[in-house]
Amino acid sequence: MTDNTQVASKPVQEGNIAFPQRWNSLSEDGDYREVSFLMGDSESGPMARVLSFPPGRGSVRANGRAYSHHHRTDTFRIALASHSRQTRVSGHWFGQGDFVLRGANDVYVESLEGGHGALLLLVSADRRGYHPVYSDRDRAEAEATLDESASVVFGDEQPHFHEHDDDVASGIAATFADLDSKRPELYGDLHDQTNWHRMSDGSDVAMVLMGDPSSGTLVQMTQWPSEASESAKSPSPTDRFWLLIGGSCSIGERLYHAGDFRFLPAGTADPEIVRGDSGSTEVVVIADRGHWMESVCAQDPNTRSAELVGLIKQQHEALLLG
Repeated sequence: MTDNTQVASKPVQEGNIAFPQRWNSLSEDGDYREVSFLMGDSESGPMARVLSFPPGRGSVRANGRAYSHHHRTDTFRIALASHSRQTRVSGHWFGQGDFVLRGANDVYVESLEGGHGALLLLVSADRRGYHPVYSDRDRAEAEATLDESASVVFGDEQPHFHEHDDDVASGIAATFADLDSKRPELYGDLHDQTNWHRMSDGSDVAMVLMGDPSSGTLVQMTQWPSEASESAKSPSPTDRFWLLIGGSCSIGERLYHAGDFRFLPAGTADPEIVRGDSGSTEVVVIADRGHWMESVCAQDPNTRSAELVGLIKQQHEALLLG
């Protein structure tokens, strides 16, 4: 068994999605806020962003309009607030737990026309594809009214953004559904676990693979049963973002509740985790799945992590082959 002695270079960051008051303000009026985590490689790594829109706001743009666009990166988004009409993506209304995996360069429209406010987790597999790309007809107006600044999101860590659609390194797959080859998108719901995989420890898991076929992002969605536990783990070789969507759990000596999140830099070790009486629903974003898989395979093959690697190995290898 290999002992990973890497030490985290950055501190663990924690928060709760119900309290965005100190998050970055992305609009002039201060009501559109986000907290973002730049993960993995400093140039091409993923981003995990939690976005908070107050009631009454209809768009990310100052003029309230929504424009069709695409991103030069694979993306995954999930609605987190409790009401049923938070955002509408290409005709699909998103309530709590609804999610979509979308391939790079896939055109869509998203609006907040329900007017009830929204909380969203948005994962971009490659930060270089951050900027929305509009049609020639809409570009001038859409870009002029976008109520968001890359300098706020990235600070001093702005990458060299993709300039062409062909710059993209894309590869998406899922453990719980087959993707339509004609359009790279997959809609789902955390509450519908029909095709999720039952692990040996009794948890149910669904995972999506996205981004660069060799070193892209892995998103794990897990429904844990009551009082399920995980043993302490050695330090992770890659950055992770953890979000508790429902239920509760104790991590070490601290109790966590629904809405709590943690950013875990590479080198962070995990203490024992014990779920509460009602279990928990959790989402974990792993920045570099290739590095993570290599680390897991070098350790005890009888761990839960090794079982997870086995679930995605076929899809990962298929993406590598193109």
